[in-house]
Amino acid sequence: MELFSDQKILELEEKIDLLLKNYKALREENEKYQKKFEALEAENRELKEKVTMMKNEKELIIEKIGAIIEKISNAQR
Repeated sequence: MELFSDQKILELEEKIDLLLKNYKALREENEKYQKKFEALEAENRELKEKVTMMKNEKELIIEKIGAIIEKISNAQR
């Protein structure tokens, strides 16, 4: 008497093949999303840097405008 029939072994092989196929597909999908995530992180860093630069530029402009207003006020005295 066989412990496993040929049919049971064949079914097991088919299930393992399907499992491996699904595993490979999920790994590929995971790699795709990992690359997308890394690209979005890079974009986010770039945008944060731009926002910081714009804040610094805004502060500089405000300082320059303040200096111009002060010159005008001093000239009118």
